[in-house]
Amino acid sequence: MQQILFTIPILKDRFPPDGIPVPGFGTMLFVAFIVVALWGSRRARRIGLPPERFQDFVLWIFVGGLIGARILYMIQYSHHFPDRSLLGWLGAFLKIWEGGIVFYGSVVGGVLAYGLFYWLVLRHLRISNWQLADVIAPLIAAGVAIGRLGCWLNGCCWGQVACVATASVPLGTAHFPLLPAHARPQLVADWGLQTTTGFALTRTNHRLPLADPRSRVLAVEAGSAAEQAGLEAGDRIVRVNGQPNAILLEPLGTAEMIETVWQKWQAWGIGQEERTPSGRRVLRCDTLEDYLQLRQRLTHTGLETQIYVDDLFNEWVRDWPRGHNRLRLSVERQGQTLDLPPFVPRTVGLYPTQLYETVSMLLLLPVLLLYYPYRRHDGQLLVLLMLGYAVHRFINESLRIEPAYTFGLTLSQWGSLVVAAAAVILEGYLWWTQPSRWRRSPPSAPAAPAPAPPAS
Repeated sequence: MQQILFTIPILKDRFPPDGIPVPGFGTMLFVAFIVVALWGSRRARRIGLPPERFQDFVLWIFVGGLIGARILYMIQYSHHFPDRSLLGWLGAFLKIWEGGIVFYGSVVGGVLAYGLFYWLVLRHLRISNWQLADVIAPLIAAGVAIGRLGCWLNGCCWGQVACVATASVPLGTAHFPLLPAHARPQLVADWGLQTTTGFALTRTNHRLPLADPRSRVLAVEAGSAAEQAGLEAGDRIVRVNGQPNAILLEPLGTAEMIETVWQKWQAWGIGQEERTPSGRRVLRCDTLEDYLQLRQRLTHTGLETQIYVDDLFNEWVRDWPRGHNRLRLSVERQGQTLDLPPFVPRTVGLYPTQLYETVSMLLLLPVLLLYYPYRRHDGQLLVLLMLGYAVHRFINESLRIEPAYTFGLTLSQWGSLVVAAAAVILEGYLWWTQPSRWRRSPPSAPAAPAPAPPAS
């Protein structure tokens, strides 16, 4: 996992502290685009499509597929995007570098983009749809293989907790640091085997507690990086990665009630307003003294029941800053403040389903290339790709943590069944409508016999 491959040391005021980050996920998408565009330009010559037109075609499909993949993800995980305003939705949509795309959404978006490009360009060039499909089928497999490497670098699309028997098998398990995916908490909620940091915190009701509301360690997992760093049960986390573990207060209730609370806070001049990584508007108190003073005033005004209280560490664990793997804590223990050495929290072994898809596509790729000269009819390579990917994805999806729908199948498993059925129907259609490349040319008619010589 390498969310940020490197940084470009410019515009450090806009992208602190090191400059413009270059994400691994975006880099792999760019590499996939370049490979498909260059390799496809050579393959497109076989059907008379000029390289420059094919590159335009790839750009249309790439953009359309990306839009479709992002939209389907936001539909599937709509509860992770609470801001339903147009600007809020567009802002969340554009944050594609954070991950969050669904492959079958890219299929829908790509097909729609293809239809538009065909109507505007390809039909005027008299390019056969099915010949073009056979040209791009291996390119799709290569693009998916490279794209899933981006998922691996990003730390998204990972699988369930792996069984112990797979630990010694190549690609049997993988350990991710501080997973950034939205589904990350399911590791704790569904399995109860591993916290996202290697240690558990005491539960709080988040309702303006009398005592210090900053995170307190409940237990540390044996053998974890947190235990090796010296973290102990009972430690109070006071600093995180060099920053105070600030106390965050968020007013609740109707819009009028929330605005009333904010007016009080602004008049008191305690703490500072800011936005959390998830976009919530909160009041930040960097010291316990500020919090206690604010709490006292809230109690006197009768507003304390309308406040949700959290701390910076909890907020970060829910939405960890991208590109940061190391965790450096300062804790209070028996009246003393201790600075612990930095460590990298890691999950238990998970199935690296991203790499499984990369391997599957790399195995399917030579099959498509070798079968190309022997295909019965145009379009058959596309059918083979659809069947191969659908079978792989249905099986691979059973190793992932995804919400289940009808009959216990995930959205992608239902998509796989639809794609497989569509492939069978498409093959039947092509079998009856496309000329066979297997039929030999009809034998020539036998030559007429030579006339008999005249009788002597």
